[in-house]
Amino acid sequence: GNNVLKKIRSVINVILFFVIFMMIFKCVSSVFRTMDSGDIENINGFYMEEKNSIDVFFIGPSEFYTGYAPALAWEKYGLKSRNLSIGAVPCNMYKSMTKEILLKQSPKLIVVNAAGFNHGDWNIKNEVFQRKWIDNIELSENKIDTIKNDIPKNGGLNKMILDTAYFPLKKYHGSWKDPKAVGESIATRLYMKLSGGGYLKGYHAKADRTCGKERLADIGQPTKEAYFLTDDCKKYLDDYLSYCKNVGLENVLFVQPPHETEAITKTGIEQMESIINQYGYDFVDLSTDYEQIGIDDKTDFADYDHLNVYGTRKFTLYMSEYIVNKYGIHSKTSESEYTRWEKSAEKTKKVMETCEKCIDDNIRMEFPEIRAWYLYLGFANIK
Repeated sequence: GNNVLKKIRSVINVILFFVIFMMIFKCVSSVFRTMDSGDIENINGFYMEEKNSIDVFFIGPSEFYTGYAPALAWEKYGLKSRNLSIGAVPCNMYKSMTKEILLKQSPKLIVVNAAGFNHGDWNIKNEVFQRKWIDNIELSENKIDTIKNDIPKNGGLNKMILDTAYFPLKKYHGSWKDPKAVGESIATRLYMKLSGGGYLKGYHAKADRTCGKERLADIGQPTKEAYFLTDDCKKYLDDYLSYCKNVGLENVLFVQPPHETEAITKTGIEQMESIINQYGYDFVDLSTDYEQIGIDDKTDFADYDHLNVYGTRKFTLYMSEYIVNKYGIHSKTSESEYTRWEKSAEKTKKVMETCEKCIDDNIRMEFPEIRAWYLYLGFANIK
C-alpha cells in the first residue's frame, strides 16, 4: 500500500513540476519578446476584449494607433471600436490580423491603413517587422498557416520564423543582455494583465509638433514621398481582398492616412483605389487632402507621418462620424460595458491633456499606455 502511495505521489510531483516548469517557460518566453510597448498593448489588449464586444477595428501601421482614439469615438458617437495597430506592420500580415479578429469578434467594419501597401515592400523582407505580429499572437492554425503561406520563402525567412514558432526562446534568449527592454516588456505585459487589457483601446499618443511642412527639412524629416504599388504589395492586396470577400466581410474601408509630406506621385494610391473598388469595398484618401477634415499642418502633426494629440482629435471625430453615417453602425453599450468604456474615455482624456501640456511646454514625448500609468503613479516625470 505504501509503495503504491509513493508511486502516486511521485507521479503527482512529476506532473506538478512539469506544469510549473511550463508556466515559467511560457512566462519567460513572453517577457523576453521585447518590442515597442505600444505594439504589446495593441496585441495583448485585443486578446483581452470580451468576445463580440467590438464593432469596428482599425488595423495596420502606426498612423492609426497615434491618430485614432477609440474612447473619444465612443464618447461622441457611442462607437465601440479599437486599434489593432502595430508599428510598420507589413501588408502580408493583414489577412492574419483579420483572421485573428474574426476568431474573437464579429465586427461590422474593418478599417485598413492603406499606407502599408503603397510605400514599398521593404518591411515584407525584414525579419524584425515580420515577427512583430506573428511572434506575439497565440499559437494556432492561423499562426502556422501565416508563416507557411504569407511570409516570403525567398532567403528562407518563413523557415527561420517557423523554426521558432513553438519555442520562441530559441530566438529571444539573448534578450537578457538588454535588461531595460526586458523590464519594459515585463511592466507592460503585467499592466495589461492587471488592468484587464488596458483602457486606451490601442491609442498611443504623441506629444510633438512639426510647426508646418516648410519646417520638415529643418527638423530632419522627409519633405516628399512617392506612393507606389510594387508587384509583391499588389499580390498581397489582391489576396487580402479575396479573403475578405470569401469570408463574407460586407464592410471593409481602406484609408490613406494624413502625411505632411508633398506627394511626388500618387500612382500607387490610384491603383489601389481602382482595385479595391472592383471588389466592392471603399477607399478614402486623406494623404494630402487632410485640410478637408480640419487638420492644420502647422499645429496637428507630431512628425511627417504621424498626427499629434490635436490631429488625433480631428481624425478620430471625422472617422467616427464618417463610419456612423456611411455604414449606419450604431453600437449598443450594455450596462456591464458602460463603466469600462466610461473609464476608457476618462483615461484617454487625461493622456490627451498631458500631451497638450507637453506640446505647449515644448516637451517631446510619446505616450503608450504604460508611460501614462507610470506618470500617474509618480514613477516617472515629464522631461
